[in-house]
Amino acid sequence: MSEVTLGAVVSLAEAADMVEHIGPNLSYIFQGEMGIGKSAILQTLSTRPSLSGYRFVYAETQTFDVGDVSGCPFTELINGVKVTRFAPNILTGVHEDKPIIFMADEVGKAMRPVQNSMLRLFQSHKIGEYSLPVVNGVSSIVFGTTNLAVEGLGDHVQQHAQNRVSMVEVRKPNALEWIVWAMANGIHPILIAWVKKFQHCLASHRDGEGNPYIAYPSKTHGAFVSPRSLENASHTLWARGKVTENAIVATLRGCVGAAAAADIMTFVQTFDRLPTWEATIADPAGCMVPSAQDFAANYVTVFSGIQLVDKATMGPFITYLKRLPKEYQGVFALNILASPKRHIALANRPFIVWSTDNTWMV
Repeated sequence: MSEVTLGAVVSLAEAADMVEHIGPNLSYIFQGEMGIGKSAILQTLSTRPSLSGYRFVYAETQTFDVGDVSGCPFTELINGVKVTRFAPNILTGVHEDKPIIFMADEVGKAMRPVQNSMLRLFQSHKIGEYSLPVVNGVSSIVFGTTNLAVEGLGDHVQQHAQNRVSMVEVRKPNALEWIVWAMANGIHPILIAWVKKFQHCLASHRDGEGNPYIAYPSKTHGAFVSPRSLENASHTLWARGKVTENAIVATLRGCVGAAAAADIMTFVQTFDRLPTWEATIADPAGCMVPSAQDFAANYVTVFSGIQLVDKATMGPFITYLKRLPKEYQGVFALNILASPKRHIALANRPFIVWSTDNTWMV
């Protein structure tokens, strides 16, 4: 990884923290590589208990026309004079009875008149004569997202607009961060195992040339690996058995590119050689285990276990796990403790005994 200067970039989690705690007084525009999860910042915020009093408003501003922001004109008689007023778009949330968190997605791709119309919204939370809700002293929040200009996707925020907000770059999640998210969001264990082994699949284009999986500005044409495309690939793998294998491979190629699809299918073939979950739990002491040299099989076994294990099967799986090479036992322990199933592990006697015997690994 290339060296990063302190403050030059933030993680997605840091971006959400900044919106939550600084956003009422300062609007952000977060810029980052495509497909890394910028649009999901709003969903992350919606899960935070401290923000339960807000309504969450998503606006895909690249599809807006200027009237979608400045409002639709109507006339009103005031002091005997017919004047024009403007009714704001319902998407702006000015009508809400709660404070809102308004996310202007893809704002760098919005038409220049749309961006200009939103300047006051970012700076003072106003659209024309209307203000975003402030309820019991709790202010609304506005933030935006955009891609990096270097990616050549047409994203540009004028300098005078940048001066009204804090423009902050969000970095791509690294493989370990993505794995924690993936385990909590139903991503197929084959993909988690593949990313664990080939962590450079989530490197940045700034980390150097020659990575066959990622996108390089002005060089890559077609599908590539990103957090977004990996999620799409997961949907594909969960559909195995319902469509042909040819259809699976074609879909993977369309999601993550030919190089990644070929390597993922190697893990798929490994998965098919392993004993079923039912067989593993029924005979954990005698069921076939992968060889120590078969890293793909061991990674798939570990992450399949994390995805499938529950309170009833944790004990038998630990019996099976202890027959794997020690390093993969450690991979299981570290990752399940970072997953939503942490409480199952910590309440399981065989896991506690294993952890006590192997404290140097956890």
